[in-house]
Amino acid sequence: MTEHDSRWMYRQMIDAMVISCAGAGQVSAGRVRVGVWNDNADAASDVSPHQAVMNRVLASLNDDQREAVAILFAEEYASGVYNALQVLTAAECAPFAEGYDGDPCDDFLGRLDGWEWPIG
Repeated sequence: MTEHDSRWMYRQMIDAMVISCAGAGQVSAGRVRVGVWNDNADAASDVSPHQAVMNRVLASLNDDQREAVAILFAEEYASGVYNALQVLTAAECAPFAEGYDGDPCDDFLGRLDGWEWPIG
């Protein structure tokens, strides 16, 4: 793999992590916002009892409280991605040996905030 290919792969992987935060990372936050963790929590026998409890907790919150909890869920997802990236960087796993704007964790946070990749 050439240096150009390695940097292309690096950008693709960082961007995939950012996309994950905007996609899968919003699933729990979305459930919190609508106030229902699991529609089937009381009806299905094979559902964890904690899901029914979560439904009751969410139902007890007002819109502002649910929004605050939703933000927390989304931020925790991104934090998990960030922490995994720290491990990959510390282990010097390719292609995470170095970043563009500091280390790869900085690039990830920048991309979350809309930072554009440098040209070239």
